[in-house]
Amino acid sequence: MLIFQHGPTREEIIARARDYGMVFREEVVPFAPASRDNAPPAQEMKQQTAGPQQGAPAATHGEILVTIPAGAGLEDIAALLEKKGVAAAAAFEAEVHRQGVEQKLKAGSYYLPAGDIKEIIRRLTS
Repeated sequence: MLIFQHGPTREEIIARARDYGMVFREEVVPFAPASRDNAPPAQEMKQQTAGPQQGAPAATHGEILVTIPAGAGLEDIAALLEKKGVAAAAAFEAEVHRQGVEQKLKAGSYYLPAGDIKEIIRRLTS
């Protein structure tokens, strides 16, 4: 007897991709990258971020869409995560240093779970 196994459905593939933090192109909001001359220093960005941002776009399962721009350093990424309400900047930076993955953080758009710093780092480095 011959058994034919079907592959995953489109919905299953999409669900699995979202579990890995992937987003679709049409979900990403384009932005004009700031020039280095006009970009505020990381310290100023930290001062501007007091807590979770109200009205931040949330994905299914309570995750927040965050776009890490190309060329962003650790302090810039930490400030962005804090501004979006995903993680405290100091805690994120400390864990990145503890794991020694400063140079492995990747630019891109991710759905990130608020408060789960180890999972956030895993997604930003894989």
